[in-house]
Amino acid sequence: MKPKVDNYQDQIYHFKGLWDVPSICGLKIVKKTNQTIVIATDLFEENPGTSITEWNTKLAKQICDKYEVNYNQLIYIEHTPDKKTKLSFNHESFFRVRFDITEGKFDNPQWQELTKEEVNKLITE
Repeated sequence: MKPKVDNYQDQIYHFKGLWDVPSICGLKIVKKTNQTIVIATDLFEENPGTSITEWNTKLAKQICDKYEVNYNQLIYIEHTPDKKTKLSFNHESFFRVRFDITEGKFDNPQWQELTKEEVNKLITE
């Protein structure tokens, strides 16, 4: 049975990662008329399994299929929360990931960094 699909969701999402290891991420879905924004948030300490970046082609497709997101209207964003350290790679980041979609498979991820303001604009416009 497919879950009820609302125009807005914010939840913890469970998925099977590499070698079917149970994994989790934060998941925000904002459905609009001509696009659906999916934000997957890496939950470092809470996630016992695969990271969203390592599994993004499979994770994006799984989310689209489960929540009835049109592949061609998908805006998929990987979010890394701020880990509150001085190391620059631990600061909050957002990357839009574009995929080649061939025969229903997501492949060849391409990342483009976005600012928090750009992400907020995508959500609110």
